[in-house]
Amino acid sequence: MERTEILSLKALDTAKKELFNLISIPSYRDFSQILEYLEKRLDYINFEKQPVENKGYNLVSIDPSKPVLINTHVDTVPPIRMKDPFNPVEKNGKIYGRGAADTKGLIASLITALDIFRENNPEADIPVSLAFTIDEEQNSALGSEVLTTSLKGIDYAVVLEPTYGKVCLKQMGTVEFRLKVTTESYHASEFEKAENPAKKIFSVINNIESRLNRKVNILRFRSGWEYYATPDTADVLAEIKVYEGENLDSLEKRLIDAVYAIPDVEYVSVDKEGFISFPEGFMYEKIREAYKMALGKEPDMGVMPSWTDAANFRKIGVECVIFGFGDLSLSHTDREFITVEELRKNTAVLYSLLTILNQSR
Repeated sequence: MERTEILSLKALDTAKKELFNLISIPSYRDFSQILEYLEKRLDYINFEKQPVENKGYNLVSIDPSKPVLINTHVDTVPPIRMKDPFNPVEKNGKIYGRGAADTKGLIASLITALDIFRENNPEADIPVSLAFTIDEEQNSALGSEVLTTSLKGIDYAVVLEPTYGKVCLKQMGTVEFRLKVTTESYHASEFEKAENPAKKIFSVINNIESRLNRKVNILRFRSGWEYYATPDTADVLAEIKVYEGENLDSLEKRLIDAVYAIPDVEYVSVDKEGFISFPEGFMYEKIREAYKMALGKEPDMGVMPSWTDAANFRKIGVECVIFGFGDLSLSHTDREFITVEELRKNTAVLYSLLTILNQSR
């Protein structure tokens, strides 16, 4: 394989065009339109629609003779405060739009890599199974959960997520929880008589951070009103990270103890997921080889700080690598983008991976 094939301007133009098309299709509530686009765009692949109850369907092409799965989710978070979220713009080498990094830029690079592979290997079958899943950005994550029921014969997976181009064999765990405080309200001019529930919540959070020696991420905070009276309730949705080697149940017990050290605070468990590790096995070696072939150097290793569908695949014994170029920290924000260079690199690595897997069949 000549590197010029995967770094050509033609390939890059294709990837950019695909990204613009994908961003222009909203996929934060209804996923059918983007899945219909993908099915038509990749019409040389035999896809099936896998129902996901009350959500829609996954678009899958699963073949036990192709034990490597490439998976990514097609849903995004809502626009939130992003202006013109579905009108992609390229500026200073960056392509902006909702889902540009998470994960439509990665989907665009996958489409381009598949096209180039097919063009250069007209007699060969696509050497991987594929799954475009839904519902990853929701709390339920039903898409990949349903997908696991049809992965017999699939031993390995590349889960495409923005990891800054690092190869991640580890995924941070989290404990998500709510804190609730209810007190009596007073006229605001007599606030000294009130036990302000918001301030009590702050005390609890400070106690958690001190006892557990880690920061608390506040996802949502509700308290107070516009009337001139002290609030009578406070409700916080928050989370803490679970680090490698920590026992999930033991950590949550310490968390609860830290909460209840402050009287009259209610703790509600929302969700919890332990730290995940995958071996430096077959999938790691293949993505490492593909990275080196495409970009001429060894990849950096990393830890994915966010939940991904790899968690569901791990439950059925699938060996995963989480990988993709893109800035995770700006994903979900009004500044989300992927650079043209990241798009190029991601396309190059995926094409190299397809080539390597085809040669080893």
